[in-house]
Amino acid sequence: MQHLPPAEFRVVRSRADIPVLDDTPDRQLFVIEDTLGYLINFVAKLVARAQSACLAQHEVTLGQWPILLFLWVTEGLTQTELSRHVVIDDATMVRTLDRMERDGLVQRVRNPQDRRQLNIFLTDKGRSLRDVLIPCALAVNTTALQSLDDSEQRQLSSLLRRVITSLEPAALDDNASSS
Repeated sequence: MQHLPPAEFRVVRSRADIPVLDDTPDRQLFVIEDTLGYLINFVAKLVARAQSACLAQHEVTLGQWPILLFLWVTEGLTQTELSRHVVIDDATMVRTLDRMERDGLVQRVRNPQDRRQLNIFLTDKGRSLRDVLIPCALAVNTTALQSLDDSEQRQLSSLLRRVITSLEPAALDDNASSS
């Protein structure tokens, strides 16, 4: 990742906090509410809060939600594969799967070809939640995107995928160097 040389930055919360006669050059002005990280994090928290409310009615946590999603697509993934798909570390995955197994949502099955691996399968209870929880997610998405027309929604998805594509190599490099 490219780092800028040290400079004296002026940090403000929003553009409204910049006095009219401020002479700070734009390149030295850091507006928190205009940064990609702030905006994406804020949206993610709002979406998570809305999604959590629906999930909680069915005794599912936000941490369990992406695991259910990937298992609804492909059962029998390993813990490592799930960790990679969900983008969480292996230890967190183990703890989350422990809770999901305790709650009767998944079961771990030793892989007969490689006894070191555990494959994760949904229980009937875990499978039955799909048709209850997907409408919750669709409702949250509809609410979140209600002020965007179809074209803007597709453009937002496309732009976010491009940002992900730009950041993934750096994230993978960081993960490799910290291992």
